[in-house]
Amino acid sequence: MKAEVVITIHLHKERTMNTSRWIFSLMGMMGLAGLLAACGSDGAPSVSASGSGSGSGSGSASASGTITGFGSVIVNGKRFDTSSSSFTVDGQSGSQNDLKVGMTVTVNGSFNGTQRSASAVLQKDAVEGLVQSVATDGLSLVVMGQTVLVDNNTVIDDNIPGRNVLNLVAGTDHVEVNGHVRPNGVIQATFIERKLLNVTPEVRGFVTNHTDGTKTFQIGALTVNYATALINDMPAPTGNNWNGLLVEAKGTVFTAATTTLTATKVEPEHQGIGNQVDEFEVEGYVTQVRGTGDFSIGNRRVQTTGNTEFRGGTIDEIVVGAKLSAEGRWDNGVLLAKHVKFHESVKLEGDIATIGASSFTLTGLPGLTIAVNGQTEFKDTNLGGLSSGDHVRLRGRVSGPNSVIATRVGLRSGDNDVDLQGPVQSIAGNVIVILGVSVDTSTISQFESVSGSSMNRAGFLAEVKVNSLVKVKGNLNGSTVRWDEAELED
Repeated sequence: MKAEVVITIHLHKERTMNTSRWIFSLMGMMGLAGLLAACGSDGAPSVSASGSGSGSGSGSASASGTITGFGSVIVNGKRFDTSSSSFTVDGQSGSQNDLKVGMTVTVNGSFNGTQRSASAVLQKDAVEGLVQSVATDGLSLVVMGQTVLVDNNTVIDDNIPGRNVLNLVAGTDHVEVNGHVRPNGVIQATFIERKLLNVTPEVRGFVTNHTDGTKTFQIGALTVNYATALINDMPAPTGNNWNGLLVEAKGTVFTAATTTLTATKVEPEHQGIGNQVDEFEVEGYVTQVRGTGDFSIGNRRVQTTGNTEFRGGTIDEIVVGAKLSAEGRWDNGVLLAKHVKFHESVKLEGDIATIGASSFTLTGLPGLTIAVNGQTEFKDTNLGGLSSGDHVRLRGRVSGPNSVIATRVGLRSGDNDVDLQGPVQSIAGNVIVILGVSVDTSTISQFESVSGSSMNRAGFLAEVKVNSLVKVKGNLNGSTVRWDEAELED
């Protein structure tokens, strides 16, 4: 097993003007590190940051997330050789041929230097059952009481006509959805396929409204009746003591008229990994924040230290609902993070120019529309509390050539900073277009590579490609922006 590694802090993404806030955050992280070294935070076991990730050594390795490719199995960008692996697909013994890009899996195995090998691959869906409705814009559907969100990263299987959820027939078609459960119970779909045979109504999610007297609880809008279900692995039911637990419920009978599943089995959602793993990465949504740098992704607890490297965000942006991945050492129920990476591709900051009932625009980013919906998380405000001239910072996902859906919006102190981060749509000479906004790089004096090292304009333009993720920073001058920094993001 490897000894402790030394991890460097990631500095270059912060603005000079935010130095005092960054120092405050760093002091908080250092204090947390000391607390963890002494006795663990909030009653958690004391653990140390060890593991690989440096291309040397060997040990155990696991990853939980989305399949992004094959040639073995690639999860969260990490390739695991599967030549000696077992496969469990939807609860049954299977093979790699049963897996598809977009499915969510947990891989257990080992690493030796930069090579990883899988001993077991476990696939689980988020919901399988009857399609009850499909939104007219094709961006969501309801499956057995679960709201399922669809975006440009969702893989639609080719057994759905036109690979478009609008071609699903509500009340008739059954689907299997892989994805990540958000803290409000909504499922962000990574893969959707139509089920033609062997449909087993099942769902994973957080328990609400548990009532042991009636032997029922809810997952989303689904009522689960467990009166005749096998519940041996669950805590003994009493009152509402299951509320907040992440569980999996399976049944044979789903009654659409009352959105009720008669369960045959209810069990806790297991971690799916051992007590100690030298190198572990988890991807998903933050479901709980206990304190600075102490949070959960799904049902996996994560703690940061003063040495944790943050990519694409800062420690104060770890809030319920944020999509993250964390990598480090897993020890008795705690992941001590070496890296934390923020996954929403869109990041914006600026002054509100116009605002409507469900969308707004930012000064200096002409043509770009930011939409909000029932899943948007607000910090220190709400849509009704915002007005023209307010300075906001937001994260979101691409919904069109010049439109985004905000996943989080925070009200900030007024200043003239403008940030624009998103995928590059086109490149012509010195001009790159991001989310419909043209950025002339000839005015930019500071360029950074993915690793944070400085580069010149020619090197930047040679490196950037269509669909590259780029962040530009500037200052508002009237209604226009003078861009002065450009960074390649990973």
